[in-house]
Amino acid sequence: MRRHALFIGVLVLIAAARFAILLTSQTHVHSDEAIIGLMGKHILEGRYFPFYMYGQPYNAGAAWEAYFAAIAFALFGVSAIALKGCVVVLSLVGLFLFYRMCLALYEQRAAVLATIVFALTPSLLKWHFQVRGYSWYFLSIPVLTLLFLSIESTPNRRWPRFFLFGIVSGLSIWSLELGITFDIALWILLLLRRDLSLKNALVAVAGFLLGYAPAITFNLTHHSANWKAVFAKTGGGGLALFFRSGALSQIILTEMPKFFGPDTVLWYYPEKPASGFIFYTIAILAVGVAASPFIRSPLKILAAIRGGFVDGDEQRDLLLLLLILACFVPYVTAPLRVPGYFLAGCFFFAALNGRLLERCFTSSKLVVRLGGVGTFAAAVITATAVIIDTARHNEIETLTLCDSSEGYCMTQIAGRDLERVENHLREAQMAGVWATVSFVYPLLFECGESFAVSDTIFGYQHRVYPAAIPWREPDPEGYFAIVLENDSPFRAPLEARFLQVTGAAPAINEYGKLAILEKKAQ
Repeated sequence: MRRHALFIGVLVLIAAARFAILLTSQTHVHSDEAIIGLMGKHILEGRYFPFYMYGQPYNAGAAWEAYFAAIAFALFGVSAIALKGCVVVLSLVGLFLFYRMCLALYEQRAAVLATIVFALTPSLLKWHFQVRGYSWYFLSIPVLTLLFLSIESTPNRRWPRFFLFGIVSGLSIWSLELGITFDIALWILLLLRRDLSLKNALVAVAGFLLGYAPAITFNLTHHSANWKAVFAKTGGGGLALFFRSGALSQIILTEMPKFFGPDTVLWYYPEKPASGFIFYTIAILAVGVAASPFIRSPLKILAAIRGGFVDGDEQRDLLLLLLILACFVPYVTAPLRVPGYFLAGCFFFAALNGRLLERCFTSSKLVVRLGGVGTFAAAVITATAVIIDTARHNEIETLTLCDSSEGYCMTQIAGRDLERVENHLREAQMAGVWATVSFVYPLLFECGESFAVSDTIFGYQHRVYPAAIPWREPDPEGYFAIVLENDSPFRAPLEARFLQVTGAAPAINEYGKLAILEKKAQ
């Protein structure tokens, strides 16, 4: 226990910080989170037991989060905090697993430093509270890496480890198909090991088939709906865009500084945060130092792969570099590059950062040690500032129609404004609400499905509820309200239509970026 005292201290501090953020600035949900919250509510009520996320034949991790949330709802009631608290707990489990992974990679000092960097990484900060189906995927990354390292570093490699590796690999892909390239990379590296026996390879495949069996069964009974959806989203349609002129510079110079910042929940914002530049610079430095021996002597790459990455820290560095590349594939092949497709890379960037810091602190050169101190201080100070800023802003990040009405843009809605809208609707005893697409499910979840909510008047027809859960549409003849963004392109036409149909202009109440249109009181 003494040996791990520093890690335990870090874990306690991080747990306190995350629960403090949860209670102060994570009291509301965006659309995806609301859908999973509603899934958990329906599970608790015994109304439906989902296999995948509502409305899509993939992302089983979202369903798993919903089942976990149902337990929290039974204990603490249905709320955004109970829902997000489940993800916070899983994030702390992930921190422990990451530490164990780093201990399997490097010496303890490097493992502790890497864990501190990982815990403070801005890219993942908001994801410790995001109910999006990623939690189990994040847990599978260090678990699979640990199993891979255990297999590679054990002279007498017994079949149960291969079987367990296969099972977790299958469960990982069933949980979130985004992990396919990461899993494939580990399998390729495992199969390239020079002394791998056919028996152990077949045992690993059998384990994979067992872990992935639920998804296989679903596809066989649902006309391959899952596989078709995954192929449609990850079929490499974005690879052609990657080879266009300027695409690489766009990724390196514009997107990556944003990726290493805190705003990675949905799409990129136009701004490039200073924190992103700082962590991007540290990551580039760590990758450069780790890659330099293999750039000077490329033959070392093949030797490391064939030898199973067991001959020293340099070979472990190479393993992490290869896994970063594997995690980068979904990002560059997606038709729309969003931060979530590359988040797995943060695990291995953090591990390399810890290795870089450990090298600096143990160097015989004073200037290198001072450089390490400066790098560590910059990371801790920057991340602390980002954490404090995140705790200060209770808001949801979601999509809204751009001013041109031709696409969607990121926006932030203050939690207090959403609360005031919900209180207004409750006090007015609304029977139905029409809302723009980003607020349908948040209003349903946070108001306990107490009134009908729909976006059909805005031209949307997609419903995520399964057929077993009745969908209610607002009654246009009843007492209804319309909730939309203040600057929505829909607002002016709706006000005009309201006047035309009812013969009177609507009563308008504005709450920050949101507005409510309703009939004037008689």
